[in-house]
Amino acid sequence: MKIKGSIALVTGASSGIGEATAKRLATAGYKVYGTSRRGAQSGQRSFAMLPLDVTRDESVEAAVKSSFAWKAASTCS
Repeated sequence: MKIKGSIALVTGASSGIGEATAKRLATAGYKVYGTSRRGAQSGQRSFAMLPLDVTRDESVEAAVKSSFAWKAASTCS
């Protein structure tokens, strides 16, 4: 069940299971923010990519803030 306006933050979304999960959530209607250590890579994706190193607290905080900031901006427009 999807809640209206839901967002998902998916780690490891540059390949494999993480990428498949992000694609599936995007197809289901979620606003998806995929993450990887390198962030955005070339290629067409149905979700935004953010850089994230889960071993660094400041990186986690920045990724979460970015996803919520983008969500707030899209809600206002």
